[in-house]
Order: sequence, then structure tokens, then C-alpha cells
Amino acid sequence: MGSSPSTLERHGYTVVRELGQAVLVNSKDGDHCVIKKIQLKKATSESSGLTDICETVETLQGLSHPHIVQHKTAFTDDGYMYIVSEYCRGGNLSQKIKEQSERGEPFSEEQILDWILKICMALKYLHDLNVQHGDLQSKNIFFTEYGVIRLGEFGEFNERARQAGSTKDGALSYISPEILDGKTHDEKSDIWALGCVLYELCMLKSAFSAESTLKPIPKILNGSYPPLPHNISHNLQQLIEETLQTDPGKRPHAREIIWKPFVLSFLTARSEKSIDELNDNLVKLRALADGLEKVHYGATVGSLTGGVIGAAGGITSIVGLILAPFTLGASLIVTGVGVGVAVAGGATAGISNITNMVNQSTDRKNIRNIILEFQEKMNSVVICLQHITEGMEELKHQISLKSEQQSPSGGTIVKVGARVSRGLGAVPELVRLLQVANMGKVAAQAARAVRVAEVATGVFSAFFVALDVFFIAMDAREIHHIRTTKASEADDMKSKLVLQSPEATDSDSGADQEPKSETMKFVKKIRETADELQMSLDELKEIISFIPKLPDIDT
Repeated sequence: MGSSPSTLERHGYTVVRELGQAVLVNSKDGDHCVIKKIQLKKATSESSGLTDICETVETLQGLSHPHIVQHKTAFTDDGYMYIVSEYCRGGNLSQKIKEQSERGEPFSEEQILDWILKICMALKYLHDLNVQHGDLQSKNIFFTEYGVIRLGEFGEFNERARQAGSTKDGALSYISPEILDGKTHDEKSDIWALGCVLYELCMLKSAFSAESTLKPIPKILNGSYPPLPHNISHNLQQLIEETLQTDPGKRPHAREIIWKPFVLSFLTARSEKSIDELNDNLVKLRALADGLEKVHYGATVGSLTGGVIGAAGGITSIVGLILAPFTLGASLIVTGVGVGVAVAGGATAGISNITNMVNQSTDRKNIRNIILEFQEKMNSVVICLQHITEGMEELKHQISLKSEQQSPSGGTIVKVGARVSRGLGAVPELVRLLQVANMGKVAAQAARAVRVAEVATGVFSAFFVALDVFFIAMDAREIHHIRTTKASEADDMKSKLVLQSPEATDSDSGADQEPKSETMKFVKKIRETADELQMSLDELKEIISFIPKLPDIDT
């Protein structure tokens, strides 16, 4: 990226390594972030250019979607604007496709649909805001540490970043025919690129690859790509065919893809599966609470044992000094042994405390990761439920407007013209379900899902505050213990050991008694959080039960 580390350091970032056009950094709070820069000097001479940059940055920072990379902040320095975004540790989709190709195994259709529909949801969100991505390709689709897919690397911003020094490296094979014809990019150009990504996921290779740069151009202009094998389902084949139409007007909008009956059916089933996975997260969270409780008890016993050994060593030393006038040699040996035992006791207590700190650090990371993963995946489920509701409302609306037309024989037929509901005429069961469904109640459930997510967000925030406060207190206390552990505390330690016996621990953890240590208070907080999130999951599961189950059909 060519940025001086001192520039980023002045703004509180520590450079980790270069990432092509960007830099991976550590922020003040310890989070990994990615920073890209765009040049302002050239734009400053053109007020409109500077205004465009500021508007682009403001738009990026205003985006909030579970499947779009989060743009955290921006700052200017020395003629450049720096954009700070989240770092997706899981790599990008291009890497996953390459790895899968090297293994010689295709992705499952469930996996392909899961990824492509979530990117489609991100596109719908952008297009509803009149924002286009502009550079959609597999290398610009990322994964978080927890496997949640994110759309990033927006085209307009990337073009400005490339002007800061790097050469353009966009893949020609994702460019739509109308762009090659000199027309401007619009949302249908994003849909073409989506189709290219979908084809790549199915075939593990590009639809318009060639040995040289220019050879793909005729293929793109003609919409000519190798046919898909027969083992690819009709749904996917049709979706690729629709998205790779050379005429932009014949390509579906992102919303039309999401509202297809087979997609709505898939999203409903996938949401149910996601809730089961989130339940597994809560099992892990509760197990960590149990483990933290055990580590706390074990570390306490270790510290007390060290104190007792230290006290015994001190007594042995005193005995040696008393015997010194009578048996000089023997007493020195006894004294030496006593001092050695005392040192060993202190070391035992110190090692126990250090071990406790290490365990706490691991617990801190594990607990935070479980909650962050839960938050990311739960937000994704809620977005899915909103799209399912919108899709079913749209299908029913189309049926009510266009389905009842008299056939020449006098019977009633279904005739729906939109791409979203192609083939409905052959699926009377689907039509019946949508006609009898109480969409008002379904819509109310979608709104309820949003409220559940809002409540869960409050639970997450409160828990993270408790997490930070607890571990800061624990770290400070452990450092204090390491510095101040003395053998003279052995008597107090013995009494505490009795209080911390398994029987005492069991009584302290009773439902009607307040935990007596900070660790046990935090363990209680973990369990309360798990219970609150469990209620949220149970509510989401109930919400899904209100959604009509669509038949699994090819449209």
C-alpha cells in the first residue's frame, strides 16, 4: 500500500503486514482491521471529485448488513483518505474454490445456494439503496472467522484505491456484455457477475475463462459458456441461465431471485438448521461456564497448596535456627531444606496463579468467540426471515392480481407473468398454500423476529461489558497475587481451602445464594446470558412455525 507506518501509528494503528492494496493492522482495542487509502491531492483540484469521494466513504460507513463487510471509520492524512474496515479472517471465496478444485470435489448444492443467496441478499440491500457493488467476483467475497460470508471490495472505491499506486487487477471474466459495449454499470451488471460466481461455484472454474486477455470478450458478448452437467439441478441451471442473459432487461433483479418459490423453501429450511447450530453454540457456552468454574476451583486449590508448602518450609527453617547452637552441621542442612521448601511453596503458588491467568485468557477468547459467532449467525437468520416474508407476500400478491383468468373451457387457471413465480401454473398446491396463508400474521412474525434480534443485541452488549470488567479485574488480581504471595498467609489460606471445598462450592452455587467470588459471579452471568439467548432462539423457532411450508419444487 505504500503508507508510512508512522502515518497509521499516529492514528493508533500498528501495522501487521501488507495485503495487496491494503494493510492489515491492529487497532487500539486489539482488533484486526484492514486499511485502504485513496489519493485526495488529485481530487482536491476538482471539487466534484472530492465530493464524490466523501459521499462514497459516507455510503460505505452507512452500510449495515450481516453479509456486507463493515466499514468502521475513515480519516485523512498527508493528502490521502484512509478507510478502516473489518478483517475477515476466513479468507475469500476464490481461495475456497481453488482448494475445492484441487481436491477434485464439487461443492454441495446446499452450500452453493447458501452462499449465493446470502450474497444476493447483500445485493438486494445495496440495490434498494441505489448502490451498486461494481466489482463482484469471487475474490471480493469474504468469510469471517466464524464462516459467515461477507461481500466487500466495492468497485468505485477499489478504482480510486488503485489510482493511489496499484495497477488494476479486476478479472475480465466477470464483466457484463453491456460494459464491454461501453454502457454504464447498473444493478443488472451486478446480477451478471453474480451469475458468473454461481457458475464458478458449480463448475469450480470460470464461465468465460481463456488463455489470453482478449479471448473471453466474444464469449461474454455472445453469452457463450460451457454447458453444465446433468447432475446440476434444474433450479440452479435455470438460475445461471437467467443471470447470464446478454440482454440486461432479461436478467432478474436480486429481489426476484430471493422470492423464487424454491429459494423461499430453501431459506426456511436453512433458517431452521441455523437455529439448531446456534443451540449448539449455547451448549458450548454453558460448557465453558462449567470449565471456568472448575479452573477457578483448581487454581484456588493450587495456590493454597503452595501457601501451605511455603508455611511448612518456614517452620522447618525456624527449627533449624533453634538447633544451630547444638548441631551446627545438621541444623544448616535442616535450614537449607526449610528455605528450599519455602521457595518451592512460593513457586507452586506463583505457577498456579500464572496457569490460572493463561486459562482465563483462553476462556476469555473462547467465550467472546462463541458470543460473536452467535451474534453474526443470528442476524443472518433474522434477515432470512424478513426475505421469506417479503417473498411470500409478493407471491400471494401476484396470484391475487393475475392468477384468476377464465380458460376457454370455463375453468380457472393460474397465469403469473413475473420471473419470480415462473411455473406456478403447474403447482396448484403452492398456490393453495399462498391463498390460504394469513400473510398479515406472517408479516407480524417477521417484525417480531427483528424485535428478538434487538433484544439479543442488548444481551450481547451487556455480556461483553461484564466480560471485559471481569477479566480486567482477574488480571489485576492475579498480578497482585503473584507479587504478594507469602508463606505467612498459610493459615488464612487453609480456612479458605475449607470454604472452597466441593461441598462449599456446591452450596455457593445454589439458586437462592449469591456466589461469593468474582469468578463465580461471572460464571453466573454466563449462564444467565445463555438462558436469555435460549429464549431468543426458542422465539425464532416459533416464528418459523408460522411460515407456510412450501413444497420442494423446480420452478
